[in-house]
Parts: sequence; structure tokens; C-alpha cells
Amino acid sequence: MGFENTGRVWTPSTFPTYPATIKPPTWATSITLHHCGAPSLAQRPNGFTAQHLANLRHFYEVNKGWSSAPHLFVDDDQLWGMCEFTKRGIHAVSFNATSIGIEVLGDYNVENPKSGRGLACWRTTAQATKALADWLKLPINENTILFHRDDPETKKSCPGTKVLKPWVLDLINSAATPTNEPIPDKTDKPTLDVTLANNQWRFIGERWCIPVRAYLLKKGVADATIAANLKKKGNQFFYGPELLEGAFFDIPTSATWAPVHELVTLVP
Repeated sequence: MGFENTGRVWTPSTFPTYPATIKPPTWATSITLHHCGAPSLAQRPNGFTAQHLANLRHFYEVNKGWSSAPHLFVDDDQLWGMCEFTKRGIHAVSFNATSIGIEVLGDYNVENPKSGRGLACWRTTAQATKALADWLKLPINENTILFHRDDPETKKSCPGTKVLKPWVLDLINSAATPTNEPIPDKTDKPTLDVTLANNQWRFIGERWCIPVRAYLLKKGVADATIAANLKKKGNQFFYGPELLEGAFFDIPTSATWAPVHELVTLVP
């Protein structure tokens, strides 16, 4: 199935580390850019959430009966996964077999891609596209960076009439692909009476998150107790009967992460 990455989320800085862990597919010779159209920026004033991505998966998988979907959804500052990058997605009839598909939040037939949140979304997209092109060893040009409207089988304007390819190619060519994301000011981090390394803190969805097991071990909880209590049910994580709202499983670290404020209520 083509929904393996649903629930995964990256920032532009953390994203390049993920494709670096997997072998580039030989079939991917281009990257196709789309806009969502709906939802628009106005309909998602705070960007995507995990529930939005779960809803999109349900739409593709159940309502449309698709076996796959676009690979990546991008908002102002985050990258949300859906189809695994090594598998063919469904996003543009003529390009599905040879192209990775990226959906950009917004309706750029109406909304402005060159200022405010629209520009933020396209800058995030440029960084993601640059990282994927580098991973696939693709040059940045009109043949490797496609728009949905380049597909001869569609009459759509996607990714929007206000988005022109020379401008997007310039954004991609000038995009940085940082490998280390700076930790925000430590005074903003919650104070805990345990020491966790910087790579065990992440600021995601406006919340500081840390690995559940690492935190509980520091608090003196036995490993066997953690294993017996930390469970996943559907798309949600629980510790015993308590729902860990905002928790997620991170494949590179093989760990379940959760917002700090959720964990301190379990073991202060």
C-alpha cells in the first residue's frame, strides 16, 4: 500500500536525513508539484495537523479506493508524509510512474504564493524539493521539476495560475538544505529534573516533544513496566489507560515521542 508515511512529519531541516536512509528508486526521474486547492490557506490558518493527514488518507484510500496517494504534503513550516518515497504514488496520470508527487497547502489560483503564508509554503516546498532532487541525483530544470498542469492528460491549472515555473526553479536552486536544525532558545524549553541531550528534544506542532521511553527510564520507571504500558491503538498512543495526545512513532530513532506536558502528568 502507498500510505506508509502517514503520520510522519518533518521540518525542512530534519527532512533530508530521512531519504538519506533509503535507496533512491530508479523509476523516479522527476518531482511533480501540486497545490491542494482545497484546503486553502484560509481553510487551514494553522497549517496541517496529524488529523488532517489521517482524513486525507481516508479520502484517498476509502472514498476514492486508491492504493496509493501523493508522497508529501507541505504547509508553512512542516512536511507531512503519506506515500513512501520508494513506491509509486497517485497524483498525476501521466507522471505517476516516474515522478514523486508533492502537494502544497493553498489555492494559488486565488491566494498569493509570493508573500505571507503562501511564500512560506513555497519556500518549504523548495527546500523539500531540493532535498529530494539531491537524493535522486536530479538536476533542477523544467524536465525534472514538473507541474501537474504539464500533464497532457489534464486541463487543470495546478499548482495554480499565480505559480510560474521560472520562479519556482529559482526558489529551488537557491534553497538551503540544512542538515542540523538549531535548538530554540533553551529558556523556552520546559524545565525537567532529568538531563536529555539536545537530539532528544524536538519542537513539533508548537510543543516540545521527547522520547517516551528515554524520559520514563530517567524517572526510574522499569523498562518492563514501560513496555507493558506503552501501547498503540489505531493512530493513537496510550500509556496504561492514559491517552498521550500528540504522540507519534519516529522511524529513524525507533522511538515513540510525546509532548513533554503529556509525560509529566504520568510521572512528574
